Amino acid sequence: MDVPDVLVVPPLADFTTVVAPPAGTALLDLNEHLVRRLADPARLRAAADRRPGGPLTALIGRAAAAILARGAYDDAHVRAVGAALGLAADPAVRLAVDALELTEGSEESSRDLLGAARRCELFAPEIELAREVTRGRRAHVLIDRADQLPAAFALVAALGEGVTLCGRHVAEHRGALRRIPELAGVRWGGWSPDQLIRPPWCGRDGGEATGSGRGGVEPVRWIVGTRPVPGGGAPWAGRLDVARAAALPGEALARCRGLTLMLTRVDFLGVATGLTGGAADLRRLRAALPPGVPVTGELAVGAPGVTAEAAEESAELLAGGLAGVRPAGVRPYRMAVRAPWTAGGVLRRPPRAGHDLARWTEFDAPGGMSQDEVTILLRRWLERLPGVPAGRLAACSVAGPAAPGPPGAAWDPCTEVVAGAGPDGRGPGTFAVNLRSGRSIRLHHLLVAPVSRLAADPHALDHLAEPARRRLTAELAAAGVLR
Repeated sequence: MDVPDVLVVPPLADFTTVVAPPAGTALLDLNEHLVRRLADPARLRAAADRRPGGPLTALIGRAAAAILARGAYDDAHVRAVGAALGLAADPAVRLAVDALELTEGSEESSRDLLGAARRCELFAPEIELAREVTRGRRAHVLIDRADQLPAAFALVAALGEGVTLCGRHVAEHRGALRRIPELAGVRWGGWSPDQLIRPPWCGRDGGEATGSGRGGVEPVRWIVGTRPVPGGGAPWAGRLDVARAAALPGEALARCRGLTLMLTRVDFLGVATGLTGGAADLRRLRAALPPGVPVTGELAVGAPGVTAEAAEESAELLAGGLAGVRPAGVRPYRMAVRAPWTAGGVLRRPPRAGHDLARWTEFDAPGGMSQDEVTILLRRWLERLPGVPAGRLAACSVAGPAAPGPPGAAWDPCTEVVAGAGPDGRGPGTFAVNLRSGRSIRLHHLLVAPVSRLAADPHALDHLAEPARRRLTAELAAAGVLR
């Protein structure tokens, strides 16, 4: 009997999605294994006081553990996973909910990535698991994102020659990857299997329970970049350039279950510009989508020809929900090496020395923003938009607006009340800790019970005298506990 090949998913992929392997192929999802291990509530609680970073770090770990123990698949859960990943110490890499960063060097340098793969300790259990599972079998390592490269390079070193590299990132950068001597023994595959949104993340916030693939309900495919939208009436959700989304046929848009639009500018008429300079009508696009489908927009700041005033106006319009599009956040604009720019002249600079895996290019263009202007605008709007999705994840694109609580409720679900040493230097105590803001507030022992009840009862503080209630409410709001 033939032993099936193994499709190996290295960390760090989107943990809210799952790969649909080709028929006859076994799936080994090391990303799921890593997230489950690092975000285990018992592990977080046990390690809280041993982590570097001081008392606040320990409190954040305890709060994340408590939120994960709820078992709810919501924004708070995503942020708790992000906190768990961020607390994982390693000499080579730093993790975030949707990204990986090298402690030394650049992700666009194969030398730095290979060095990180050799020094990284965080992925060791997953590498060993892959070695055991793939023994005597052909392994296909799926790389859909650049953040997976350190783990993928470690897998190549551990599994030996004959490993096949495949996936969307491999397809886009095969020429550069082939020139890396350490990859001389690998094979190159054309697989780029579908990604499906994991069932628990679909249908939350009271939406339709799609994505399970059971009981006659079709799974929701996750579409990013240039990956084609599925046909055959299949539902999908995506994170797409606004111009690409607007160009999709109406039949495809009618099957959308959630959409994050990437744009560099939008005006009061609803005309948006995408990452390559293409234009789209936001209002027309929103009207083509089914009613109630979540639509968010992420603004990339610093694109060619976009002034600080235009970027500021764009952020204001998104914050105001222009055309029914909720803000998904702001980030610096980066021009992809191979992407065109169609909205004016641009002079691209060559890659920096040693960046043999360059994905982004620096550029010169008239009429744009200075780096200082970009930094200031990003800082200001990140502070003004605390309620944006926790990360660039599939689950965040299919999530609707936060469900309203009881009348007058303002408790942030990303908050937990936990005990521990105080970051204020006053010794142990009980604190309300908010993962969205990263802040905490010490609670008087007589206030622990009523503040804890605020999550379910907005009137839990009504018994306090008016001056005390106002003061406490202001302090809780300043820490992000109330919103």
